[in-house]
Amino acid sequence: MVIRTRFRRIVSILAFHIVVLGASGFFAWNAYIGERGLVARRELKTRIAQLNRQIDELKLERTARERRVSAISADEIDRDLLDEQVRLMLNLAHRNDLVIPLTHH
Repeated sequence: MVIRTRFRRIVSILAFHIVVLGASGFFAWNAYIGERGLVARRELKTRIAQLNRQIDELKLERTARERRVSAISADEIDRDLLDEQVRLMLNLAHRNDLVIPLTHH
């Protein structure tokens, strides 16, 4: 009888420690690898930096396009810009122009 109660006590203490260690391991693993863990945070910071660079590039492109639109929509049209647009649309070149074909891969 004494042996059984001692055995049950040891088994219950051992089971408790195994459950606590398992739960601690589970939470530690998720804190590092999980959806909101340290690895995910590092990846999100990298993605945020990439998107910020992309935003900066798009802002520069927008500024350039706004400048071109303002040159077209002003009271007096910029003749060089008009000439460039006409040649692009009609796919023509002046006989004195140097044409360099670009190949896209």
